[in-house]
Amino acid sequence: MKTFIYSAIIGLLHLILTTSPVGAQAQEIEGYTFVRTVSGTSVCLGRWIPSRSVGLPGRCEGELVDVSQLNAVSARTSAEKLDQIFTFLVAIDEKMAINNDQVSQLIGAATATQASIEEQVRQMNELERSRIEEQQEKTAETLQGAINARFDELPKAILESDVFKEEMEKLRKDILEEVGKHYVKRVRP
Repeated sequence: MKTFIYSAIIGLLHLILTTSPVGAQAQEIEGYTFVRTVSGTSVCLGRWIPSRSVGLPGRCEGELVDVSQLNAVSARTSAEKLDQIFTFLVAIDEKMAINNDQVSQLIGAATATQASIEEQVRQMNELERSRIEEQQEKTAETLQGAINARFDELPKAILESDVFKEEMEKLRKDILEEVGKHYVKRVRP
């Protein structure tokens, strides 16, 4: 019977210690200390200092908060952080839109510049071609004039002879045709 009384006393003592604040048990999870008390589970928002004496509770250096209160505060803090992140992302989106507009403007300016350069090159090529054609025309006229002058300077005896005169006119015509082939006169648009 004595063992039964001792067992009952130990069981009762265990029941009292585990359900009273004196018998509070602490468990640390991810940096938070959860404490089981008579009123339920609470969280120590500070440093938990366990008791050195058996049967005495530890103490929280900081605030001891009910888990439901911590959940509410945590949810509000999370919502505020999400709002901050959303605001930050909206600002990034706006800046990217501005950057995209600027890039589009730069591409448009580059395209316009390229078109302008190509037009200038085309005009320069046209001017150069026109200058070359004028040069060729002048050269052809100069050569034709020199050829005609040389033929006109031939001795009169050769020019008056029917045999030589006909051959000389053929030669002059052939030479002038060759000059015409190499210095073709182009009609300008």
